[in-house]
Amino acid sequence: MGGFYLRAFELLPDFLQRRIFPLDHSIHSYMLDVKPENADGLVLDAGSGEGRFRNYFSDCGYVALDSQVGDMGWDYSNVDVAADLAAIPIPAGSTDVVLNIQVLEHVPDPQKVVDEFFRVLKPGGKLLLTAPQGWHEHQQPNDFFRFTQYSLTSIFLRAGFRSVEVHPIGGYFHYLGHRLTYIPKILFQRRSGWLRVMLFPLEFLSLVVFCFLAPLVCYYFDSLDRDKEFTLCYKCIATKE
Repeated sequence: MGGFYLRAFELLPDFLQRRIFPLDHSIHSYMLDVKPENADGLVLDAGSGEGRFRNYFSDCGYVALDSQVGDMGWDYSNVDVAADLAAIPIPAGSTDVVLNIQVLEHVPDPQKVVDEFFRVLKPGGKLLLTAPQGWHEHQQPNDFFRFTQYSLTSIFLRAGFRSVEVHPIGGYFHYLGHRLTYIPKILFQRRSGWLRVMLFPLEFLSLVVFCFLAPLVCYYFDSLDRDKEFTLCYKCIATKE
């Protein structure tokens, strides 16, 4: 979302935000499934960005690692380790949980990166990873791949993981609702001056229709899609045995 649209979205109550953009809610709730069982557990947030998941792991060890070549507008001051994900400077078998959230599409060699995750995990350790199937180009020029459930499973198995779960986050209507929110941005955001002012009633109407009403309807329709062959994103848990 653009800055103006994001600020408007953040004014909405939480229960509406979760229905209009359920992807973020799904990812954040997924964090609770992989917390280490003991306070001495180590969580490596590989591709941490601004460290938005740090608070979920305040009761155990948390290390934010990032290459710092993503979004130029981000604040990387909370990164603990600046490093390439394909060469993680952490000893083998030292990590209980590796997080890799919406990052794999931004690395030139996904297999090499997942091999590194397998290396640093302890036996019994878990990799929590999300990756997009349907998404626009972003963080250009560092945007390289989109994934199916089969490509992700293949990458995990080649790395050495044997226990692998890959699930779509939402189906066609979730996907459609998210895509529709870009209509106002495409039509109006790059316009400026008096033309933007004159078109504001149409822009406001399009915001209500495409960024509020349509995603809300799509949220409730999504349960009708049982196959979920169209999805924005997959969530994965791979366990090192």
